[in-house]
Amino acid sequence: MDIRVVLTPGDPLPGDRDGWLVVDLLRATSQIATFFDGGGQVLLPVETLEEARSLKERLGAGWLLMGERESLPPEGFDAGNSPLELLRLPQKARLRGVLTTTNGTRALLTALASGGRVFASCARNARAAARAVRETGDRLGILCAGLKGGLSWEDGLCAGLLVERLLEEEPRGATLDEGAELVRRAYRAGAGDFASGVLASEHARRLLDLGLGGDVAFCCEVDAGVSVPELTRWEGLPAFTG
Repeated sequence: MDIRVVLTPGDPLPGDRDGWLVVDLLRATSQIATFFDGGGQVLLPVETLEEARSLKERLGAGWLLMGERESLPPEGFDAGNSPLELLRLPQKARLRGVLTTTNGTRALLTALASGGRVFASCARNARAAARAVRETGDRLGILCAGLKGGLSWEDGLCAGLLVERLLEEEPRGATLDEGAELVRRAYRAGAGDFASGVLASEHARRLLDLGLGGDVAFCCEVDAGVSVPELTRWEGLPAFTG
């Protein structure tokens, strides 16, 4: 098993990966996993606000328009990028959705363009995600969504958690690149207190300042979910389907 970790979506992605785990812990990939844990059927990730609004207009009222810019819901959106807000909605209102975020949806689409199967991963589905990507082959990648094009401490910690889960699946014979070794050491340095490490990040502090500490705590729950959404296509569009 060969594991490579790409720390920001602006870094070159190897084109030889059998499978990718994309991480945007706070909060896009946590939101996507929660959407499907809650019974969601189709979720369309898009990069821009214009694409999101256009899709919503074309697809109709039965689609939930979700997303954020600067951590808050854009004007006219039905919901933000908050998994707790999502779970408070009636289930019939969250079966089909469109999602755009500052970092996460862009990273997912970048991974899809590089080849290999692509899964939304986070702390909540870490063990299940490791098992899912391991089934794709021996050459595996983890892509961190980062923060505004740069490094994101919390995504790196989550990538380290995912490396650990992959090594639990196959403890012998794994090869880790420099990025994988780096995030693994950062995760292990936390002595198992994942949430405290995340709370030290710039992004977590911003969410706390905005009164979204509940989201941070929810996203830090490890192995609490079961869904591992895979990015494929639906009617010609990049999509997660349940």
